Amino acid sequence: MLPHETLHYKNKSVFNTIAFLIMITANLLAVLVPINGKKTGEVSDEYPNLFVPADMTFGIWSIIYLCLLAFIIYQLWLAFSNRQPEILTRVMGRMKEWFLISSVANASWLFAWHYNLIPVTIVLMLILLFSLFIIHLNFGIAQTPATLPEKLFIYLPFSLYLGWISIATISNIATLVVYAGWEGSMQAQVTWTIILIGIGTLLSMVMVLLRNNIIHALVAVWAFYGIVLKRREADIMAQQHIIHACIIAIGVIAITISWQLYRKQKT
Repeated sequence: MLPHETLHYKNKSVFNTIAFLIMITANLLAVLVPINGKKTGEVSDEYPNLFVPADMTFGIWSIIYLCLLAFIIYQLWLAFSNRQPEILTRVMGRMKEWFLISSVANASWLFAWHYNLIPVTIVLMLILLFSLFIIHLNFGIAQTPATLPEKLFIYLPFSLYLGWISIATISNIATLVVYAGWEGSMQAQVTWTIILIGIGTLLSMVMVLLRNNIIHALVAVWAFYGIVLKRREADIMAQQHIIHACIIAIGVIAITISWQLYRKQKT
């Protein structure tokens, strides 16, 4: 590897690290300060909708950020150890600036959310979703052969991240509808929520069958389980259909994963 290429990749790894630290700092501010005097969940409560899962479900963020931290350490090690230049070239060449963009979008989303700029949050969420999907495509996650470190430090964190942001984008759209002033009947809200659950289920099926990404689908299962817990806690008879829809969605995803594993074993 040429010296200027090595320096370029070292710089990229440092910028990725800075972007990660900015994202983590924004998330800590949202909890500890908090931003604009409101916690993230309190803003969510201002736009009540039936797609929001139980609070415990959001604990997945801790796992996602720990996995992303592992990615940051891995790419720094590749850049500064000079032991595996070919892997460094492959990782940085495929990552490009997309991780940096995703981190800035994540941090910016929090500020827009806490200042009730809901239309802006949709734009930022779509940027975040798009950047993660491009990372997924560039690395051929869950489709192309990879070393164990690449599976642990790239495939795993970005599968979890993309899976959760896919569901979060749907939830953000539900919030935007409430922000826009739509106040349908309880039956209309239940129907709308079931449609969103269907979209999330279909997306998970596509990611399993076409992209072989089972982790992405398991994140959706976790989100739907959170919705079940939230609706059971509310204990409103009219919302029981949402619980049934989530259980069906989890079952459909489980069947899809089983079918995909069977197909892989057969081939």
